[in-house]
Amino acid sequence: MLTGWEKAVFVFVLLGSLGATRTTFSNMFKIIGRGAKPIDWSLVFKRIPSGILALMGKPLFKTRPLATIIHTGVSWGFILYILVNFIDILSGMFTNFHFLPDSIVGNIYRLFVDVFSVIVILGVIYFLIRRFIQDDPALHINETIMLNKKARKGVFSDSALVAFFIFFHVGFRLLGASFELAQAGSDGFQPAASALASLWADFSPQALVFNEHAAWWLAIGLILAFIPYFPTTKHAHLFMGPLNHMITSNEHTPASFETINFEDESLEQYGAALLEHLPQKNILDAYACIMCNRCQDACPAYITGKPLSPSAIEVNKRYYIREHVSDLAKGVATTEPLSEWLLSEDAIWACTSCGYCVEVCPVANEPMVDILRARQDLVMMESKFPKEAVTTFKNLEVNGNPWGQSAQDRENWIGDLNVPKMRDKGKAEYLYWVGCAGAYDARGQEVSKAMVKLMNHAEIDYAILGNEETCTGDSARRLGNEYLFQMMAQQNIDTFDNYGVTKIITQCPHCFNALKNDYKSLGKNYEVIHHAEFLADLVGQGKLIPGKANNATVSYHDSCYLGRHNDIYEAPRDIIKAIPGVKLEEFPRSRNEGMCCGAGGGRMWLEETLGDKTINIERMEDVKAITPDEVATACPFCATMINDGIMAEELDAKTSSKDIAQYLLESIAV
Repeated sequence: MLTGWEKAVFVFVLLGSLGATRTTFSNMFKIIGRGAKPIDWSLVFKRIPSGILALMGKPLFKTRPLATIIHTGVSWGFILYILVNFIDILSGMFTNFHFLPDSIVGNIYRLFVDVFSVIVILGVIYFLIRRFIQDDPALHINETIMLNKKARKGVFSDSALVAFFIFFHVGFRLLGASFELAQAGSDGFQPAASALASLWADFSPQALVFNEHAAWWLAIGLILAFIPYFPTTKHAHLFMGPLNHMITSNEHTPASFETINFEDESLEQYGAALLEHLPQKNILDAYACIMCNRCQDACPAYITGKPLSPSAIEVNKRYYIREHVSDLAKGVATTEPLSEWLLSEDAIWACTSCGYCVEVCPVANEPMVDILRARQDLVMMESKFPKEAVTTFKNLEVNGNPWGQSAQDRENWIGDLNVPKMRDKGKAEYLYWVGCAGAYDARGQEVSKAMVKLMNHAEIDYAILGNEETCTGDSARRLGNEYLFQMMAQQNIDTFDNYGVTKIITQCPHCFNALKNDYKSLGKNYEVIHHAEFLADLVGQGKLIPGKANNATVSYHDSCYLGRHNDIYEAPRDIIKAIPGVKLEEFPRSRNEGMCCGAGGGRMWLEETLGDKTINIERMEDVKAITPDEVATACPFCATMINDGIMAEELDAKTSSKDIAQYLLESIAV
C-alpha cells in the first residue's frame, strides 16, 4: 500500500521508535532491579494462570462492575491491537498483502477488530466523561496525602494523554479501514467500517487513497511514538499487572515478610528509608498500579479521615521514579527519605495492616508492605515512633506481654478450673496457646475459660504453658520492632522444642498468624489451628453437640487476620449456625470485604487521635444498619474494639457481643 519513499520513511521511524523503546523498557527494569529483595522470576512460569486471569480482568470484578466491564473491553481491544498493528504494518509494507482473505479465520479476525474498535472508542469516551466531566470522586486522591507535587498534577494529565492516544489510534485505524472499503466495497464482517465507508461515497479515488494513507500513518505513527513513552505511563499496567500477579507468591499473608538476619554484620539498613530499600516487587508495584483507587476506597484509615491512602503510595512512587528516571537507571543513590515523598509519618502509623488494600488490588500491589517496612526503619534506624509504642515495647521486653502485667500472673485466670500444664504433663497432642489477651484481659479470660471447658468436655489431649508462655511478638513485628519480635519468638520456639510441640490451638488470630506464618520464616513450621476451626471440627465430629437454643439474630464480625490474612471465613459461621434458634445475618461489609475493627498492625496499643472518627465507630455503622441482637467475634482485639464501639454509640441496650466459644459453651451447657 505504501509508496517506496513512504516505506523508507517508515523503516527510519520504526528503527528510531524501537531504539527509544529499548531504552525506556531497559530503564524500567534497571530501576526495578534497584530494589533490596530480588524478584523470584521463576514464579512467572509457575503462575501463568494468574497472569491470564489478570489479563481477563477477573480481579477487577470485585468492585464497580460497570466500569470493570467497560475497562475489560478496552483492555482486550487494546491487546488485540498488538496483532492488528503488526498486520497493518505488513499490509503497508507489502503490496497486495491481505491477512487470510476469504477465509473463516480472516473473517473472524476482521469482525473482532471492527467490533473491538467500536468498544474501545466508546469505552474511552465513557472514561473521559467519568473522569473529566462527571469527575467521579472514586478517582480522586486527597491532595494533602499526595506528597509528590508532580504526582498531583500528573494524575489527570497522564490519564488524558493515555485516553486520547487510545481514542485517536483506534479511531484513525477504523477510519483507514473505512477508506479502504470505500474503494473495495463493503464487508459484512466489518460493519462499523462499512457504515463509515458509505459516508465517503462522493470522494474521488485519489482522495480515498490519500485519506487511507493518512489514516494509516496517523494510526501507526501514534503507536510508534507512544511505545517508548509506554513504561512511564499508567498504561504500563496492561502488562505489568499480569506480571505482578505471576511474581507474587501466595504462600504468605500480606503482613508477613522475610526475617532480618541481625547477625549479618554487612547489613547497614533495617527496613526501608529510601526507594532502593524497598523490595524489587514493591518497586514494580508502581508500574503495575492502575490508579483505580479501589485500595483507597477500602482502607479503614482513609475512610475515617486519616492521612493515609494506599493509592497515593503507588502514585507518589510512580511519579518519583519518572522524575528521577535517568539517575535511578544509572544507579545514582537516592537521598530523599520515603517520608518526604512517599508517605508521611502520620500515614505510616495510621495503618491497621488489615490487608484490604492487598485483597482488593486488581494488579497484586502490596502498599501495606511499604508501610510496614517504613515502620522498621523508623523504629530500628531512627528510633522515631509514637510514645505509646515506647510503653508497649518496654512491656513486651520486660514482662512478656503488652499489658505490662507480671509474667508470673499468666496463670491467675485459671482459678479452680482443671487446666493441664505442660510442665506437669510433659507432653500433649495439642498445646493450647492462651495468649496475652486470654491470660490478662478480662474478656479474653472468659474466652479461655470457655475453651478449657469445651476441650475438657470433648476429652481433648491438651496442655498450656502457663507462666512459661510469652507473647508471640506479633505487635512488635507489626509496629516495626523486628529485633524484639525475633527475641520473643525464639524464646517461644525454645520452649516448644523442649516439649516437642507440633500442634497449637489459639483463640487469637494475631497469635495464630504469627505462629503459623511468621515463625515459618524462622524455620519453624507448626500445625496451628484457630479455635474457630478447631471447635467447628469438634461440632462436625459430634464431640460437641449444641442443644440449648439461642433465639437471637447474630452477626459475625470478621477478623482481618483470620479472614483476609488467612482465608478463614466459614468455620466461625459454622459454629454460630450449629446453635439451635440462631439466625445468622451478615453485616453489609463482611467476609473479605469486612470492615476492620481498628486494632490490627499494633494499633491496639496506640491512641487514635487523627481523622473524623475512630475506625471501630465506623464499624458501628454496620451494626446500626441491621441491629442484630448479638455480634459474635473470634478475636480478642476485635472483641475489645466492638464492645467499646457498642457502648460508645449506646447500642448496648439492644446489642451485646461475645466470642464464638462463649456462645457455643452456652448452648452445650457444659
